[in-house]
Amino acid sequence: MGDRNVKAEWMGMKVTYLYHSGFSVELETCVLLFDYYKGRLPEWEKNKAVYVFASHKHQDHFNIRIFDLARRYENIHFFLGSDIRLNEKYLERNGIQPSLKEKMTNTGKNKVLEHNGILVRTQRSTDEGVAFIVRAEGYSIYHAGDLNWWHWEGEPYPFNENMEKDYKREIDSMKELSLDVAFVVLDPRLEGACGWGMDYFLEQVNARYVFPMHLWEKYETIEQYKKTGTGNKNRERIMDIREAGQEFELWNI
Repeated sequence: MGDRNVKAEWMGMKVTYLYHSGFSVELETCVLLFDYYKGRLPEWEKNKAVYVFASHKHQDHFNIRIFDLARRYENIHFFLGSDIRLNEKYLERNGIQPSLKEKMTNTGKNKVLEHNGILVRTQRSTDEGVAFIVRAEGYSIYHAGDLNWWHWEGEPYPFNENMEKDYKREIDSMKELSLDVAFVVLDPRLEGACGWGMDYFLEQVNARYVFPMHLWEKYETIEQYKKTGTGNKNRERIMDIREAGQEFELWNI
């Protein structure tokens, strides 16, 4: 589990790690693309619907060039965090047809949206924008964006205390869910607090496959985390990411 091309009986879900927090999830009839800003995109069948999610405007989660995908995939829709504000003049300056705004949905926290058979639920981030929970083709997929237990040494009171409370509130709201795939922050810059958000997520949420992200290319952080108490207990469902472009074919879900 976790090799560049994990082969097994095909059950209709292929996850590709693109870079940083960017992932694509290919299902039988549609593709979900999360927080892409860099890396090589797979080629998908032109008849598949493509749903693009951008959790917020930070440059490591959003690249305006995602809208170029509309030239290749006619059946496409963009779900954008409410802080990503794009007027027609801005689109024109960047070579994007203003009419594409008809295929964009801006969304804030705690919303439930339905579009062509997929269900999108948003959560409040502990940083900017939103996190996404998507129900498509019977699967449930979660992408945290920048929703994490951010604990920074040196922050004045009560930043870290409020961060813990806010993060736990959002994760607690997911306890009733059964997720097939979850993309969860594991940021090595937090040093000793790196795994706190992942710990709480794994302890509270039923998720079959968990992909660490926001690693800043320090992929060894995953194995280091697996040596911790909570990490070791859950090591079978934590996916090993080693390089951009890595593919995972998932089964028995």
